[in-house]
Amino acid sequence: MAKKQKIATKIDTQMGADWTIEISEKGFTEGKGGNMPALGYPCAVCESKQTKLRFAESSDEEESNLLWMELQCKDCQNYTLYTRK
Repeated sequence: MAKKQKIATKIDTQMGADWTIEISEKGFTEGKGGNMPALGYPCAVCESKQTKLRFAESSDEEESNLLWMELQCKDCQNYTLYTRK
């Protein structure tokens, strides 16, 4: 049986106040995602900052906020979904 992955405690502490965090071995969003640097947002599995932004959505106002983003880790290949609380 595969070991159930857990969100790294350090990442939950750092990001959990503002974001709901989910992790998966597979992508959360269907389709071919983007391949942009995630600007320092960490992988919630291995804590690596070597992540790429696959999908994201921001609000419409001029000073827009990121509503959610899906990252893929270049190191461990897992996916992290951050959703704004």
